[in-house]
Amino acid sequence: MAVESDLLATLQIPEGLRDSVYAFYKVRDFRPVWANDSVLTQKGMIWKELLEYPCALGLPDNRPFTYKEDSLSSSSIIQEFVLTARLAQLQQDLKVGFLDTAANHYRPVTSIDLKTLSKSIWQMDTVKNWGHWFAQMGPARPEYRALATALFNYAYHKKLSAIHFEVPALVEDSLRSLELAEESLIDKGYLDAKKTDSASFWEAMGHFQADNGLKADGVIGIYTRKALDESERYKCHRAILSLERWRWRTPFPERYLWVNIPEYKLRIFYNDTLFSEHRVVVGKPENQTPELSSRLRAIVSMPFWTQPHSIASKEFLPAIQRNSGYAAKNHYKVYRGETEVDPATIDWKRYKEKNFPFRVRQEPGNDNALGLIKFEFNNKFGVYIHDTPSKGFFSKDIRAYSHGCVRCQMPDSLARFILSRDGRQKMTRDSLDTLIARKEHRSIVLNKPIPIQLDYITVVTSENGKLVFFPDVYDRDEKYLKMIKIYPNN
Repeated sequence: MAVESDLLATLQIPEGLRDSVYAFYKVRDFRPVWANDSVLTQKGMIWKELLEYPCALGLPDNRPFTYKEDSLSSSSIIQEFVLTARLAQLQQDLKVGFLDTAANHYRPVTSIDLKTLSKSIWQMDTVKNWGHWFAQMGPARPEYRALATALFNYAYHKKLSAIHFEVPALVEDSLRSLELAEESLIDKGYLDAKKTDSASFWEAMGHFQADNGLKADGVIGIYTRKALDESERYKCHRAILSLERWRWRTPFPERYLWVNIPEYKLRIFYNDTLFSEHRVVVGKPENQTPELSSRLRAIVSMPFWTQPHSIASKEFLPAIQRNSGYAAKNHYKVYRGETEVDPATIDWKRYKEKNFPFRVRQEPGNDNALGLIKFEFNNKFGVYIHDTPSKGFFSKDIRAYSHGCVRCQMPDSLARFILSRDGRQKMTRDSLDTLIARKEHRSIVLNKPIPIQLDYITVVTSENGKLVFFPDVYDRDEKYLKMIKIYPNN
């Protein structure tokens, strides 16, 4: 077998990858891997068949070069080169990612590690679980590998429907809403087209809602409709994008706080073991909680809340204009500069959002918007994790109600856990309880600041290894999938 550079160029193999393919065969004295005489070997047939399901492998089905069908229907010699190049590109994409977020397009394919390529080809003879095998090519995070394996099981040997539905609200057209909801459930495999009685429909709807991070109540609300609208192909690409976000992450340390915004969960890990999990409330779509990396540096008991100017001018001002006793009732103090002023002496009708000159601070207490505990970490967005007096939001499935900060359920238990493991910390879990009982404002600086990561990963795996698609509440998935033209039905 001879490898001609002109032939590799004709196959549209990118230049850097083309050089690697040539070097790979040169080391092998140009002996084939996938073909024998004029036909593909069993290994070649298996690898070719796997490439027919790119989404199952964890990559978009329109990734440039990698998944063009015409090259895999050509002669065995051409297939030989293409199958090698595709495995090489797959390894690179699964390791470092396929998106260049700075340039807003696909990452170019460069040269690859020949030793890794050879090792993978050798391993393919003994692979028993392809989902696990492809997962090993990416980050060593258990969350990544569980998601990659679940996606393979979900999408392999499956023709992904590209039908995008537009289910109307029940109040707009109840008959059409139910008809399209039924069609969507059938299309997604939740409902048997031959068994569409009312009981089967609502049972299927409950399962569908649970798999989409929603309360299984059978109510066709806005987020259930949005999930029903999404095609299977689109959902799989959301899972692929979640895998990509894991690839963007630097390795987590042994102890850290992790907030996954679309999942509405906070988790704390010590020695890479999950110790505590808390429901959270995050920012509204108009006040989005940012993705960020920082370090938790202090825990504050009985915090003050100084309203950001945007909140004070847009919310506090209209409220006190309607009710002159609003400040006193809600324990707010008003300052002009550093000087406290009596709200009763101010003609509030003189002011509007653009000329609001005051600083508004809410005193500590049970009614304080930050609750009884605040967790501080440096960030340019001015957000933090805190308690809340509005406990009712934690029972909702969609918990995007804050101004951008993260409200945490059971923050006292989280704070006690952190303090009890903060080396040489004079403050104990009992001391924190005492401070709160005394209604004492105190900032407890940690001896060992804890790394904290706020992420936006919309697709995760359940305890039984199934994919769970949480609503893309900030439309951040949509932004990227539009960029690579996976939207909504193309």
